[in-house]
Amino acid sequence: MLTAAPLLSPPPPPPRCHVAIPLRCHAPTQQVAAAAADRGLLLRGAGSPVVKRAPGGWLLWYQCGARVALAASTDGLRWGPPVEPDPLVASTDWWAFDTAAVRPSDVLLFSGPDASARSGFPSSAVYWLYYSGSTDERFGSPFPAAAAAAAEDVPALPGLAISQDGRHWARIEGDHHTGALLGVGEEEEGGDPRRGWEARCVAAPKVVLHAEGDLRMYYHSFDEMSQRHAIGLARSKDGVRWRKAGKVLEGGKAGSFDEGGVRHGHVVRDRAAGRYVMVYEGVDANGRVSIGMAVSEDGLKGWRRSSELPILRPSDDDEGWDSTVVGSPCLVQMDGAYDWRMYYTGVGRDGEAAIGMAYSEGHGLQKFEKWDAVLMPTTMAYPRRTEKTIDCMKKERENMHACT
Repeated sequence: MLTAAPLLSPPPPPPRCHVAIPLRCHAPTQQVAAAAADRGLLLRGAGSPVVKRAPGGWLLWYQCGARVALAASTDGLRWGPPVEPDPLVASTDWWAFDTAAVRPSDVLLFSGPDASARSGFPSSAVYWLYYSGSTDERFGSPFPAAAAAAAEDVPALPGLAISQDGRHWARIEGDHHTGALLGVGEEEEGGDPRRGWEARCVAAPKVVLHAEGDLRMYYHSFDEMSQRHAIGLARSKDGVRWRKAGKVLEGGKAGSFDEGGVRHGHVVRDRAAGRYVMVYEGVDANGRVSIGMAVSEDGLKGWRRSSELPILRPSDDDEGWDSTVVGSPCLVQMDGAYDWRMYYTGVGRDGEAAIGMAYSEGHGLQKFEKWDAVLMPTTMAYPRRTEKTIDCMKKERENMHACT
């Protein structure tokens, strides 16, 4: 593990951040997708999906209570049991920013030679896991009541862990005194050296490798001036040392689905259009959470909403597994340039979090439909394929390029 020298005195308490979605985690169980209330549902007892396609199959990193879990699939729909050991658990270092809970945000995949050849990269790791960490147990609370739903604030900062085999991980400590990659109130490029706009957290770091020496992190925080969440940008040459570049997307106009703020922005470069696409959580005036979309030509500025309406809303069925919240979107472009999948977290009236999927076909990316397939048992399904997928990726990493 790459570590920094221990601190001589306890650091000041970290900033505070909004808890977006409660999570009650348990072993996935067999479901039947016959009822409309279950449309789109893939995996119960899970949240914050990060899905990647790679040689040998699909991988899903997700939040399970206070830890990060990993599952594998051959088709991205039917997921095997969690791989052991867990990719990431809370830190045992008393001074760290992530001693209570961790939540996955994004993963970059590199081959060993590809990673080591990049200037400034600290290792030949295949997997780079960016995550949010907290010192507050509510960040990974197994009971919605204990999390106090969305009314509470908890500390959250971005971190990085790396792995060469997908099973064994090491944290990379950032420049912040807690080991995080960034902190709140830090200087932006060309900005006020006293503080940045973030008041409570730097959460949900989603990272795009734009080009050699140009990595971009999209994150959210709470802006005290506007009293709502916004999405910011940071840039890096090596993926470890970051510099903030300001806000890129704020809440919408009065009456819009995101007038209460935007957060959890996931950015993907559209192969067909050559532009950048962001899916994000939008909060309306009543606190209802939907998923919206914005686009930018260069991914740095000029972000504009693709529609004044969300691309995905909570289910209209009161008994639906995602009837109260849809959020934490993860966008995946398929082989067809105009075909997309969007994995997301949903929460029902019972407070249980689960992962689902919606898809879009054809030009425009204007409409997503919830997947409606017969769900397979995930508790015991495909245990050998899970191991095979990880092993296959390890053997083929010499031929891999960065995957987004």
